[in-house]
Amino acid sequence: KKYGLDKSTVLAIDVEAQDLPANTTPQVNIFLKYLKAQGYLNVITYGSGSWFKYGRINRVALVDQRIWVAAYGVNQPGIDNANAWQYTDNFKRLHVDASYDFDGSLSGTSTKSSTKTQSSYYQATGLGLYEVVAPKANVYKKLKFDKTSKSDMSYAKGSWVWASAVKAGKITHLKLKYANGYITSNSAYVKRIRLLGGDQK
Repeated sequence: KKYGLDKSTVLAIDVEAQDLPANTTPQVNIFLKYLKAQGYLNVITYGSGSWFKYGRINRVALVDQRIWVAAYGVNQPGIDNANAWQYTDNFKRLHVDASYDFDGSLSGTSTKSSTKTQSSYYQATGLGLYEVVAPKANVYKKLKFDKTSKSDMSYAKGSWVWASAVKAGKITHLKLKYANGYITSNSAYVKRIRLLGGDQK
């Protein structure tokens, strides 16, 4: 706010100090929650690929699952469905970092979409990236759930999750890739940002 950054600004938390605890996820979440509470919803967590791989940063437990992975000297980030990948710290021998922005998370372009006037259920069976647009989206352990079902976890507005649609009677729900459970595929609650495969409905 002091520097005049508006609420669409992408803000990254850089998690790499060696004196951080073995499980630094709770501290990361405190920071992410604070940013979101101030209205800054375009957030991403930056860290070494090994920190994500070995759980020092637990992506499943992050309040926003967008991640920016640093991994040098390899041909891929090494973490499934990373949103961005910093692949070098010496781009064109200029001693500067360079990254791939896979889905617009770093540029902020991925959150721009037309507003839906009527809710519908996503049908695509392929893996996709979804953003929670309702105040929250509850997570349920069983595929079949309704408004009376109990949930012990939820994603806040602005959270991003990887999931794929699965049939649940006449509608679909989203099966989470990085958590054990399901959320609604109703477009009034979630917005699809990107689809990796499957049909395009």
